Amino acid sequence: MAIESDALRHLILVALFLSVNFLPGCKRGGPDLAAYTEEESPSPRTAAGIQVADPRAASQLVSGWWEVEDHAWRWTARKFAVILRPPLGAARHGAALRFRFTLPAVVFSHFKAVTLSTLVEGTPLAPETYRGPGPKVYMRDVPPRLLSTHTVRIDFELDRAFLAGGGKDPRELGLIGHSLGLESQ
Repeated sequence: MAIESDALRHLILVALFLSVNFLPGCKRGGPDLAAYTEEESPSPRTAAGIQVADPRAASQLVSGWWEVEDHAWRWTARKFAVILRPPLGAARHGAALRFRFTLPAVVFSHFKAVTLSTLVEGTPLAPETYRGPGPKVYMRDVPPRLLSTHTVRIDFELDRAFLAGGGKDPRELGLIGHSLGLESQ
């Protein structure tokens, strides 16, 4: 009877260990948020791709984004940042960063060219210079070593921006953002 009791005790311990460590909702830990302030912490539903006007994406737009306009887009400041979830397999195969935006003609009434630079987890990607208005896509490969955490911070910076309304609107305006995301390769 002592042998049966020891076997039963062992079986219960194994079941408890498995339930705590492998069942959904029972896992310890969570996303690695050490690099973020409380205001920057992503929601539990951090997405790999977002439409910037979608209210569900607002928590992922951590800095430099103005309010939604026309239910479709947002102006950015000169510096702006987002948090995205890497797609499945990105830690092994990398991902493509795709940012869709518009450079309106008013930008080029102030400047001849605008350069967009990007940091993924502090590592620079190749910048791109734009010399005319219209819809644009900034697309860069992101190496696997930058995509091994639960969330990834991406910082964007324009080399220049302008003040919106000559004193009436104090916003610094850069470009009009539409969507961005990390896509599997």
